[in-house]
Parts: sequence; C-alpha cells; structure tokens
Amino acid sequence: MERNDFPHLNESQFESVRKMAGIFGMQVLQSLVASTPAEQVERVNAFDTYEQGLIAHVRGNLQAPAAEGKPPHPKPLLLKVTPYEGKEGENLHFWVREVAIAMNAALISTEQLRVAYTLSNLSDRAKSWARTREATSPGCFTFWAQLREQVRAAFLPANYEYRQRSRFLSCKQGKRELHEYVQEMRELTASLVGSPLNEHIKVTVFMDGLRVGPARTQLFRVQSSTLEESIQVALQEEYSHRQARTPASAWPGSSSQDPNRASPSAPVPMELGAAEQHDIRCFGCGRLGHFKRDCPAEGHRRRAYPKPVLKGRWQKPRPRGQGNAGDQ
Repeated sequence: MERNDFPHLNESQFESVRKMAGIFGMQVLQSLVASTPAEQVERVNAFDTYEQGLIAHVRGNLQAPAAEGKPPHPKPLLLKVTPYEGKEGENLHFWVREVAIAMNAALISTEQLRVAYTLSNLSDRAKSWARTREATSPGCFTFWAQLREQVRAAFLPANYEYRQRSRFLSCKQGKRELHEYVQEMRELTASLVGSPLNEHIKVTVFMDGLRVGPARTQLFRVQSSTLEESIQVALQEEYSHRQARTPASAWPGSSSQDPNRASPSAPVPMELGAAEQHDIRCFGCGRLGHFKRDCPAEGHRRRAYPKPVLKGRWQKPRPRGQGNAGDQ
C-alpha cells in the first residue's frame, strides 16, 4: 500500500486506512483503492466514527468500577452549641459532650481548630477566664484535651464527684412522676463519668428510691442487671398498670357509649390523684386505698360495740318522790 494510491486523503485519513488494512485485511484495501475518491473519504470517516465510539465505550466500562469503589466525600454539618457561661448549675459534662459532637459533625480534625471552636463557644465568666489565661500564659491551650481539663478544673468544685455521687445515692422518687425520677437518675449517672459506679449499685439505688407500687414490685421479681434495664422494666410496668386501671369506655375508638354520659363536645372533668389514692394506707386496719375516717372496718366496729351505759356515781340522779319498789 503506497501513499500515492490515496493522493486526495490527508495524513490522519491515510493513517485510518492503515488501521483498516491491519484489521480487515488486504481485500478491504483493494476495494477501497478501486472506489472513487468521495467513497474513500466516506468509508474512512465511517471507520473513524466507529473507532471513536468503541474507545469511548471501553473507557466508560473501565471508569465505572473505579467510581463505584470511591466513597462519597462527606459534607460538614454545622450544629449550634449553647455557650457555656461558667455559672453554678450548668452541666459542664453535657456541654463538653455537645462540643465534641458538633466538632465531629463539622469535620474539625486539627487540634488548633478544635481549640478555637471550643473557645468560641464560651461566654460571660468562662470567656473572661479563657482570655485571662491566654494573656498570662501564652500557648496554654495547645490541645483540645488540655483545654477541656483546664475548664473542668476552673469551674468544677474540688469535691464535685463526691457531691454528685452523694446526690445519686440519696435520690428518691417521692411524690414525683416516674419519668421525672428516671430523668434525674440518668443525669446523675452521666455526671459520674470520671468515676462511674458499678451497675449493681446503680440498680440497687434505683430500686430503693422507687415509691411503693407496681413498678417496684415488678423490679423485685425480674432482678435486672443494669440500670437501663431496670428503667425499662419500671416504665413498662407503670404504663401497663395505668392501662389496666383505665376503663374500656375511655380508650380511643371504643364503640360502647353510656347513654347518661355527656356529649363528646362537652368538657369532661379530669380525675386527679388516682395513683396517690391507691397508695394511701389506713392507720386502723392497715389496708391501702382509704383513710382511717373512711375505714369500713371502723364503722363495723362501732356498730358491733355500742357505747356502754354509765352506772355508779356517774348515773343521772332520780327526781325526789321516786324511790325503788323495794323501799316501799
């Protein structure tokens, strides 16, 4: 195959002719030489289009697995953190945990940025303390863990762990609802991260602080091994007890309607103090559910033992002229 056989083709088109000869053989080349110049250009252009499409298809198949194996790039998520003011009553442990979650969500990984982000969430007395520390001791906040420990040492009392442990051990439900007691127990447990108590101690304190009722009784039956397990058992038992004491007519979707009952649109008085009424103990008979003044056993005792008739010197004197029959 000579270059002179295709004088009307440029260099790129002649290179395509060489490829066609190598792929399809000399017979295709001979038919191409015998064709007119316009047909040659058309066939060469068709071959170039086919070759480019084949190359693009192969490249797409090779790049698809690589794209699937590459993990998507995570995007930072900005979370709002409540500034720590350093006042008494603020939970520093919860604030430190909140800052750590916000930094992880924002993809803040370097120590310098973590320290700067933590300092930006200080306000009032805590912010003044941080500025004073940086002015008197430059470079004191090099690492985030170092800053965290210095904030705890500055704003937590020396006996903080003892106070929280004492509050936890003496925590009682009292007249509060069960969910309020559970929330306080969880907060006190979270504040003891420095020196956590054993799970058996937590369970014992939780059970001892519960008010006498179905939840406490159920916990003594099942013997839970962790505090969270005990909390779930108590909440479930409290819910089941309330559902069992609720009349069927009060359930949503109930079809039974009392003819003497007021219309649904009318206001319905709320029955309060049902749980407290159940826990009342009578000092007379020792049973639950009523006071001594309403004790049915007390009324029965009064009927069985009438008031005695007084005799002797306390007897009412008789009028004069009325003697005994034996004296006459």
